[in-house]
Amino acid sequence: MKLEWSESFKQDLPVDYIHFLRDNPRGVLLKNSSRWDKRTWNLMGKVALLKRWEMSGVGKAANYECLKLYTTVQEEAGMEFTAPSAHFHSVKLARVAKGFVIGEENGDYLYLDPKCKFTVWAYYHDGGEVALLSKSFKELVSTQKPL
Repeated sequence: MKLEWSESFKQDLPVDYIHFLRDNPRGVLLKNSSRWDKRTWNLMGKVALLKRWEMSGVGKAANYECLKLYTTVQEEAGMEFTAPSAHFHSVKLARVAKGFVIGEENGDYLYLDPKCKFTVWAYYHDGGEVALLSKSFKELVSTQKPL
């Protein structure tokens, strides 16, 4: 099972997240009530994660890897090579670009950071900011409410 998911997404993923994808092939809504981010996220299933789309003038990407498109725009717009965070130190855009998107809400993205033990972050597309939401996917789904 792990190999199948690794081949689909071209990287290793946390076992808890792989189990979530297996058990929720169509995804779920997750009501998040963390300190920094209160909203309902659409956690994507495998088909939605693999769906490819084009950002005009930037390129194509599957949903799970779309942060590379947004960070390219930030770099081309002359923003610094870091994504600002209101509550934490800035994060390098190269690191954000490698984030594995797991959900979305109104154009913002929920993602796993493979460079930081797969912690869960939010990427806010309007300002290119990021915020750490949870120490792990397992913690996120155990402390929040799937709808």
